[in-house]
Amino acid sequence: MTYAANSLIEATDFNSFIGPNPGSGANLLNTVWAVGSGGAGYGQSAVGNVAVGNVVGYTEWSTFITNIANSAAHQGSSITNINPPQEGNTITYLSAVSTNLSIIYTNKFNASAQSTTVANTATTTTTWTDSATFTHTTTFANGDAARYFFNSGGQLAVTCTSPSGTGINLLFNNLASNIGTVVISAMNSGNASIVGTTYNGVTRVGGGGNSPTISNNTGYFGLTTSNANVFNQTASTGNSSYLATNISVLVKSNGTQGSNGDTGSVITIYTIWDEVPNGVLVSSGSTTTVTARVPETTYIANSWGSIAITGSVTVV
Repeated sequence: MTYAANSLIEATDFNSFIGPNPGSGANLLNTVWAVGSGGAGYGQSAVGNVAVGNVVGYTEWSTFITNIANSAAHQGSSITNINPPQEGNTITYLSAVSTNLSIIYTNKFNASAQSTTVANTATTTTTWTDSATFTHTTTFANGDAARYFFNSGGQLAVTCTSPSGTGINLLFNNLASNIGTVVISAMNSGNASIVGTTYNGVTRVGGGGNSPTISNNTGYFGLTTSNANVFNQTASTGNSSYLATNISVLVKSNGTQGSNGDTGSVITIYTIWDEVPNGVLVSSGSTTTVTARVPETTYIANSWGSIAITGSVTVV
């Protein structure tokens, strides 16, 4: 029997809204809320299917409705409000259920808020005349933990600073400021609204100077074990002979780790400051910071665990 007004709520009807766990079907609660697959799944406790022939009670129905509402609140999605049923009362037909499920599936990468941050700053401690390569490694417990982090609106942000001065030092000071913040989100296509800002897989926020080259579709789900040059910006002010000087961001992962569509549990970001042509002494004190912007935990629980970021720098 199909879910409809004046009909009994059968287990098959209820299960057709819940879906399996793990699962990847569109417009199913567990795809978005629980393990899911690939770019869907917040890693929350799955709602169990009801055995055919058993009664669908208020507990199952209430959990189902509450988790749709929490998914929408986490995303900032606008859905039709449905009050969970109360024990002992008749469970009425709810026409908005299917529409609400479609909305939270469509907006699964959106996040209305984030919580804490985890950051690491690497700093050059000696002068250099060729390039400075900052290496940051972000490590999650496993591939699913990384998936849950990015699916829930988590991001990695790269920022740079350089001391002021004259000549090449002033050029790098301006260039580091001009790149703004390079943000890596989940997507390998399309965009998402996260804390009120629209992001692609790789997005520059703020900054100025020359327009950078950005690989917008190389978010977490676009990563492989090979370095992807996701961002490059050249200098816009300074000695005209050095305006090919640039800062690039390259990203790779350690590859698929599990069976649910992750692209890795370790993400390595190389931020390369390249003086072009080489030979002029650059002062010490330049920095690159990688910051993990952690998902909110008001409407969803922490399913991604702890995040470790390490950083180092090599100059030549």
